[in-house]
Formats: sequence, C-alpha cells, structure tokens
Amino acid sequence: MEKKADFTGTFSIDAMRSGDMAAFNSLFSQFYAPLCYFAEKILEDKFAAEEVVQGVMMTVWNKRADFDAFPALKSFLYISTRNASLNHLDKLQRQRQQQKLIEQSSPVSEEVILSSIFRAEAMREIYQAIDKLPEKYRVIMELAYKEELKINEIAEKLDMPVNTVHKQKNRALSSLKKLLSHKSFLLLLAALSNDQLS
Repeated sequence: MEKKADFTGTFSIDAMRSGDMAAFNSLFSQFYAPLCYFAEKILEDKFAAEEVVQGVMMTVWNKRADFDAFPALKSFLYISTRNASLNHLDKLQRQRQQQKLIEQSSPVSEEVILSSIFRAEAMREIYQAIDKLPEKYRVIMELAYKEELKINEIAEKLDMPVNTVHKQKNRALSSLKKLLSHKSFLLLLAALSNDQLS
C-alpha cells in the first residue's frame, strides 16, 4: 500500500478563509515550489514562472472566502497557474516583432501539462517527506535533492567523510521509501541518479 505525507491534516482551510495569515503561509510554503516548477515547464522561464505563481497566490488570498474545500483550492492553484502561464505565452507571442519567432513557438500539449502536474505533486510529496526525517538525514537529503549537490560536495560542505555521507544518505532513502508513494520514490531516485546511489 502506498503511503503519502499528509498536508491536509495540518492545513485549515477555514482558518485561511477567516483571514489567518499563518494558514495561508502554510499553503504557500507547500505549493510555491511545485507550482513554480509546473509553470516553468510551460514557460521555460524561471523568473516568469515565479511571477505567475506569486500572482496566483495573491488571487487565492484575495478570494480566500470563496474556497470551502481543499480539493477545490488545490485544483484552482494548478488550473490558475496553467491558465496564467498560457496567457503569459500568448502575451509574449503578441509582443514579438519577428514572425520567425512566432512560428517557432509551439503550443504546450495537454500531455505535457498533465505530466508537469504529476511531477510537481511528486516534488511536493518528496519535500514533505524529507521534512519528516531526523535532522542529520534531512540536511543531507535537502542538499542532495533540493540543491542537487553530489556526495563529495555534501561531504565538503558538512565537513564529513564521504563514506559517512553515503551511509547516512542510504539510510535516509530507506526511510523515504516508507513515506513516499512508489512513483514519487522512483522520481526521487531518478533525480539523485547522477552519483547518489553509486
């Protein structure tokens, strides 16, 4: 049976609806990075993706009273991010003076969008699971996954023997395998595949 880290158990949509900034900040911290990843896959522009997501989050705060259930809120986040990203592409296309650039820009397929949503959600699940690890494992996995450092780079940064980092990372992965769904764990392994598992 697949096990997933649970965000809805700690997030109160009623608190956010009533104007609780802490509840909104909790939502923001959980979804900002995955939504930026999702938007960047459409826009191929990290800065523009961050602007889009910040705008979506601002809309959520301004319309917070309209959301009565978490699934609807989550759908709104992804649909709004997708629409805002596509609108941004349309705007860029209209602004381009050279017809050649317009012809080269191809529309983003629904398949790419769905795949990006899946990966963004997996990323969110992985972030949550890493946060649950004991500190010594959590620090190593944050450096390996979030900052994409290799084992020798982590060892140098933490002033630890490479062998110790390797062992602690493997123990962290064993713990994460129990916390994550099978698909998310495979994505984590793929992200770490450069030298993490050797």
